[in-house]
Amino acid sequence: MTNAQKLILQIFDAWRAESFPSLDSGTAFEIFASELVLRDYGLSLEDVQSGVVGGGQDGAIDSVYVFFDDILVRDDSEIVVPGSKPSNFGQGRTLELWVIQTKRSAKFEETALDKLENSLRRFLDLTIELNELRDLYNEEIIAKFNLFRTAWRKLLTRRPKIRVNVAYATPGNAQGINPQVEVKLNALRSFIETAVPDNSGTSVELVGATELVALYNERPTYSLPMQYQEAATSGNSHVALVKLPDYYELIVDERGRLRRHLFDDNVRDYEGNVSVNQDIRRSLTSETGPEFWWLNNGVTILCSAATSAGKTYSLENIQVVNGLQTSHEIYRVLSDNPTISSDRMLLVRIIVTDDIATRDQVIKATNRQTAVSDSSLRATDEIQRNIENSFLAHGWFYDRRKNFYKNDGKDPARIISIPMLGAAITAMGLARPDKSRGKPSSLLKNNEDYKSVFNDKIPLEIYYWAARLQRKVDTFILSLGSEATVSEKSNLKFHLSMLVVEKLNGGPVRTPQLLRQLAVDDLEVKEDDLRDLFTKLKEWSNAYLDAEGVILERATKAQRFTEYLLTKAAADRANVATD
Repeated sequence: MTNAQKLILQIFDAWRAESFPSLDSGTAFEIFASELVLRDYGLSLEDVQSGVVGGGQDGAIDSVYVFFDDILVRDDSEIVVPGSKPSNFGQGRTLELWVIQTKRSAKFEETALDKLENSLRRFLDLTIELNELRDLYNEEIIAKFNLFRTAWRKLLTRRPKIRVNVAYATPGNAQGINPQVEVKLNALRSFIETAVPDNSGTSVELVGATELVALYNERPTYSLPMQYQEAATSGNSHVALVKLPDYYELIVDERGRLRRHLFDDNVRDYEGNVSVNQDIRRSLTSETGPEFWWLNNGVTILCSAATSAGKTYSLENIQVVNGLQTSHEIYRVLSDNPTISSDRMLLVRIIVTDDIATRDQVIKATNRQTAVSDSSLRATDEIQRNIENSFLAHGWFYDRRKNFYKNDGKDPARIISIPMLGAAITAMGLARPDKSRGKPSSLLKNNEDYKSVFNDKIPLEIYYWAARLQRKVDTFILSLGSEATVSEKSNLKFHLSMLVVEKLNGGPVRTPQLLRQLAVDDLEVKEDDLRDLFTKLKEWSNAYLDAEGVILERATKAQRFTEYLLTKAAADRANVATD
């Protein structure tokens, strides 16, 4: 065993003991390796778990993820919902598929690659309907590939950039593989390039112990230099004119990839080929037009320190909080043609502050100057800051500032994202796990939904209590003790949380404030009770599926199923009372 193999297994064992002590090593390694492979995307623990599909009828596929313009595609993402049209999306946007196979054993096997290729031959063949594959593969794999196919078909007329990535990760030696494995890798790569003829990049890689250690040790860089041409200073902050290639060097890494983590605090995502971005691109590529910075509002950078020497700023703890569209267009144009616009400049505002409230004010103010919906500014709300401070007092971490605590090395099992907390409160405090399951992204978008779970009338202790309970449920349902199928792991966790609250409360809770007594008393569910309740949930679910003739994924997104479960729970409680 090499040093790298020893190291990664020790790292994994420590990570598992801290984050998922009750999980079997195989499932835990799937989550661990998938997070490392996708580290550049800054996924939360819940996001990583959502893509794990291994565990029976998986066709040698352990995880599947779909990204649209670097954003994880979920069931309610605009690109896949039935009502959206191809014309809603710009030309040339990027659709990526990631397929990950992991093994805890320290070797790479030919048979795993054979099975993987056979599976992808079916899933990437658009002449084969996914429903025809239900006898071969579990529901979750089919659901993930349905997301990819739906987005692919919708974007066909928009000339998308399709990228298919396959990673086979083990603690083995990726440099010491036998020739047969290399042949299988090349065959898989060739097949994908043929199956997706319009693809703009195919990656089929082995990720061994050395690569996993390197990924684990890789930390995003937030302190970087930036050259400038002219600048004005007021106090500790600055306004500078920066050549476009110099700004490009700030926002890309050594491999020419966009440093996505520099935009974590930005309030909105890249919007693709909308008219504003088309204008930015034309300004960037025009050789005869006015100066670029005359036509563009520029970008705003927040940082903790900015020192200047020889017309180079040294910036620490950088966040680009305004100008994401401009930054993406600069990245796209200069990546395609590095010499274009070499003498043109960008206006860059550099604001130095460590004060969290001031940072939130700057984010909100600079983004109010352009059309930004209120939903995009949720993370700066006072209620969100109060929840973060409440969690900190208990040694937990609320990820209001995306990836802030993850990048600071905090225990991932104690980091709670805004969407995860919103979904937990919706399931437990509104008795609507169907919304938690079916609309995971909508809480920050729909004002009514947001206000129903995030408002100052809900005591802060409720949020902390609900987060811990949901994390306990999540961990249990992934464990061997739950005896859950792949589909049950993905679809029933919020319904189980609702039933736990129903049991603790003696009835369903439909107003979050009514969770207060449970939170004040710090009521917990015992492992045996959780197992018993989950057994009943599975029995009730199977009876419902047989009666209605639907699959679990569809049932769990319907309020009718939720009310059916609550009726069953009430009847069960009444039977216990009379016994």
